[in-house]
Amino acid sequence: MTPPLLKFRYEYPPGEAHFLEAPSAEAAVLFLRRTYPHNPVDVLPTLREISRWPAFWKTVDGQGLVVPDNVKPRS
Repeated sequence: MTPPLLKFRYEYPPGEAHFLEAPSAEAAVLFLRRTYPHNPVDVLPTLREISRWPAFWKTVDGQGLVVPDNVKPRS
């Protein structure tokens, strides 16, 4: 069984939010260092773990219908 993925938020360029899931904070940092090798000093301080996706983030089922928050599987 795979452990649940953690959710993270970071900004780059400043003020532009991006979201990712990773198995650990270390994996998220490795991803950011690979993605932004020229400026990790600007990106890494903005990395934050978040408890859930923002409200605008939608999850849909196989039929393309939005899954309500109270029914979504925990990840």
